[in-house]
Amino acid sequence: MKNKENKDEKFKEFDDFVNDLQNTIDAKVREDFSTYALELGKNPYKYGKLPSNLISVQKNWRGSCGDSVTFFLQIENDIIQDIRYETDGCTTSSIAASQTAKMVDKKSIKEALQLTDKQVLSALGNFPEDNYHCATLSVTTLHLAINDFLKSKN
Repeated sequence: MKNKENKDEKFKEFDDFVNDLQNTIDAKVREDFSTYALELGKNPYKYGKLPSNLISVQKNWRGSCGDSVTFFLQIENDIIQDIRYETDGCTTSSIAASQTAKMVDKKSIKEALQLTDKQVLSALGNFPEDNYHCATLSVTTLHLAINDFLKSKN
């Protein structure tokens, strides 16, 4: 019986350690991210591909961090009628791409080309400074996609 009590105590100590660690991580996440950014992480806006028959242009670009984002755009009369994205990157890349998509959906390509990474970060609210490059990655990819579309029109 003594052996079982020792095992139970060790499991309890380990469970307490894991719970304390999880609480520390959760507190750090709440400190680093706005509630809005965390919600986009859980429920991304327009994640996935457009049906191929609707794609006007798609562009993949890899940032210096190693993550890449692909935007799929349906453009009609110079208006982004629909936009989707995929990323092979971390959650912060997805959050930034999601916000980028949200900010240009149903906008003119002229308006979309004026979008900056600073505007994306501002819209996200609290976002870790170490991950600001994710906004640059998503906005750059969007701009490259639109430029490819404009080149294909000429």
